[in-house]
Amino acid sequence: MNLESIIHKDPSIVNPQKGDLLIAEPLLKDPYFNRSVVLLLDEDEQHGHLGLTLNKITPVTLQDLFPDWYSAKDIPVYSGGPVESDRLFMLHALGDVFDGSMEIAPGLYVGANLDDVIDYINRHNYTEGDIRFFLGYSGWSKDQLTSEILGNTWALNPAANGSDLLIGNEDAYWRREVERLGEKYRSWLVVPSNPSLN
Repeated sequence: MNLESIIHKDPSIVNPQKGDLLIAEPLLKDPYFNRSVVLLLDEDEQHGHLGLTLNKITPVTLQDLFPDWYSAKDIPVYSGGPVESDRLFMLHALGDVFDGSMEIAPGLYVGANLDDVIDYINRHNYTEGDIRFFLGYSGWSKDQLTSEILGNTWALNPAANGSDLLIGNEDAYWRREVERLGEKYRSWLVVPSNPSLN
């Protein structure tokens, strides 16, 4: 399927920034990014980009990483991306509950002191939609991401809805975000996740 013939992007308006969402085109074969949704966290001085894949759940729980933390036994950990997969990240929708948090998108924050997070979960329990943990991150070198967007590997949504980005996972999550892109991307929803089975 030639997605480039379906969706044309103007190079002058492709400008991925912190807080934007990347939604993978439906036939992307990369095992880390197949039907993924990535939140951009930062752009470095060399104009590379860093993000977290939001919808790829792993079999790991937070207790697997912190065996003595009993309250973490049912808290899932997501794959943020293929870079530094031993590094833990956290997104949350708890505003200024944690010192050191930075707002990434409206109502969505990154970072906190781990002891504060442990204390919060021990006192309030874990609720999906409040906090999500990730191992690793996704990264692009200078101009790489812009080139991939222009090549229709990714759709860019600069108006991410922070209210439910920490709810749901896998293909259903991806489909929800494709629907939010509008009519121009409706054809993505009819592409089977495994075309070889048709």
